[in-house]
Amino acid sequence: MGRGAMKAMADIRFLRHSMFNQEFRRTFTICVTLLVIGGQLRAQKAPLRAVKIALDAKTAGGACPPDFIGFGYETSAVAQTNYFRGDNRTLIQLYRQLGSNGLIRIGGNISDHTRYEPDGTSAVNTERAVTVINRRNLEDLAAFARATGWKVMWGLNLGTGSKEASAREAAAVARILGDRLHSFEIGNEVDLHGRYELKYHDFNSYYSNYLAYRASILAVLPSADFSGPDVAVNFPWLRAFAQEEGKKVKLLTHHYYRAGAASPAATMENLLKTDERWQDRLSQLQTVSGLSGVPFRINEINSFSGGGKVGVSDTFASALWCLDFMCQAAVFGCEGVNMETDINQLGWISHYSPIVHNEDGTCEARPEYYGMLAFALAGQGNRLGTTLVKDGEINLSAYATREDEKIWLIVVNKDFACDAELTLPLPQGYGGPEAFRLEAPSMDSTDGSTLAGAKVSPDGQWIPGPPGKVLTEGGSAHFSVPHASALLLRLQR
Repeated sequence: MGRGAMKAMADIRFLRHSMFNQEFRRTFTICVTLLVIGGQLRAQKAPLRAVKIALDAKTAGGACPPDFIGFGYETSAVAQTNYFRGDNRTLIQLYRQLGSNGLIRIGGNISDHTRYEPDGTSAVNTERAVTVINRRNLEDLAAFARATGWKVMWGLNLGTGSKEASAREAAAVARILGDRLHSFEIGNEVDLHGRYELKYHDFNSYYSNYLAYRASILAVLPSADFSGPDVAVNFPWLRAFAQEEGKKVKLLTHHYYRAGAASPAATMENLLKTDERWQDRLSQLQTVSGLSGVPFRINEINSFSGGGKVGVSDTFASALWCLDFMCQAAVFGCEGVNMETDINQLGWISHYSPIVHNEDGTCEARPEYYGMLAFALAGQGNRLGTTLVKDGEINLSAYATREDEKIWLIVVNKDFACDAELTLPLPQGYGGPEAFRLEAPSMDSTDGSTLAGAKVSPDGQWIPGPPGKVLTEGGSAHFSVPHASALLLRLQR
């Protein structure tokens, strides 16, 4: 090789070496910069709020009834042939995990557009057409109810049906469901019928028709039980119904959604902040229930009506909202709640569904189910009073229950930024606090929710991990609840 060629080769090697060094230095600089930024971010902890909790362990309110937890469905869910079945093991497991008692509410807008044909072909439709249910659909529902131990509240067609057809349907439902039947409801959201061009525009016209339907049903089922009036927003209708019906009904029923899915109010921030108007409504319901001697139930409820808001109703935020709502309802003496789920009146699976199912009938738990599961674990004993003292603004609430020799404290931190450091003076005779956490990667996570460190498996099983230990010092428990999470604290004698 000549000297010219040798020099050219050397120049190429130098150029390659120089380019490598430049690339190495640039990569090294980027890595160091990222490490520094990462360290700075880790050093920037979330704002911390100190919270002191006082627990009244002596004065206990009433306990939740065994069937407090419930689900709500449009009647079209029953017309599906691959969902409510006695051999749907995953769905049965998801139900029984919440309790061996519960209430399934069948109704919704579709109930006012449903026809029962014993030997007909079942048909699943939206509220703009007719849904058909048949004898086999009812037999499948009955088998499912027996397998879970839950009962069924059944809604009848007051909107587009007749009292004669409802009496025939009620007789079939009672015969097939047997002791799994809880009660009948006549009509859905009767206070909104005028809006949807159905029959009734005022309470008196509704109530006179209600009485006609009830008489027709009692003629064939003298021992039939009823609940109602199933109002959406119009509280005076419920108050008038309670005054007229008194103890002729098992439950007074009301619905709740934070807002409509298409509303500008359908935001995560709005869902998680306190709804003072609804607290007032719960207080009103409690008063009417006390005066009439009839318990009340929120038998249709979820985040935003119309199927929920994607990116809000299907996120971990819904789990925290659900747990907080159920605890709040229990404080006001509510008989129970039915979280709306599955296919909606528009014909698709709602974003807010705690449980969703695929076309083959397989089911899976979504974030909101974890909120229900947390309540099932810690929220159903006798209610105890709690007092919070916060050292600054933080969207945090706390509830307590006592069951046998255990006290449960439920702390829900719905704040988007602030962590909480809590101090709880231990009630006399109680110690050994253990922590079970409800958490997810972030508030807007649609996956990754866990309770007690465990996910619900594809077959519906939830096996909690070991509880976390809690520091006790000076007769008090000290523990943290990060933002966008909840903690269940168990105290034992």
